[in-house]
Amino acid sequence: MIENIKHIILTNAIELFKKNGFDNVTINEICENCNITKRTFYYHYDSKKTLLLNYFSLVDEDIETTLKDIDNETTWLDKCWKVKEIHVRGIANLNTDILKNLIKIDMEQQNSMFSFKLNDFDPNLKKLRQMVIEYTHKAQETGEIDADTSAEDLSYCFASAFLGLAVNWCSTGGSYDLVEAAKKYFYLIYKNTSSHK
Repeated sequence: MIENIKHIILTNAIELFKKNGFDNVTINEICENCNITKRTFYYHYDSKKTLLLNYFSLVDEDIETTLKDIDNETTWLDKCWKVKEIHVRGIANLNTDILKNLIKIDMEQQNSMFSFKLNDFDPNLKKLRQMVIEYTHKAQETGEIDADTSAEDLSYCFASAFLGLAVNWCSTGGSYDLVEAAKKYFYLIYKNTSSHK
């Protein structure tokens, strides 16, 4: 029941942030929208900032469904993209205002949410990163990736490029399809020898 209330608060707050902007939504409004007291809000979250940092728990809910679809991919490289796409879509599902605030809060609190290296910030994210490394190794073994670069370095390069892309997407008001742009960069960085559209 307690986890359910926490989830309700988070999903309702994200919808309010999307509709009205992060800075324009008050804790009172979140409480009214969820039909809870401020005491209940503060039992689960210290502030709007800590609430927003919990956003990726919503992305985690889609992981198992997406992972089942990976078996439909025919190449290791495409499987690798599908894993990366989980995180990319999670970011793209936010509007630019929320993402800008999420990046800012993460930087202020040094949570390493956007760290390029494996960490324990989110066990599901760590699992996904390990899968990417494994699939990259397999793609290198089969010749799908012609780059003579370690799987870890390729993953780091894509993560760096994607963070820059996400910041650019925010600064341009979300003027392009972030998922498609990220996919293009993924295949450029991973140097796929077959053609992808």
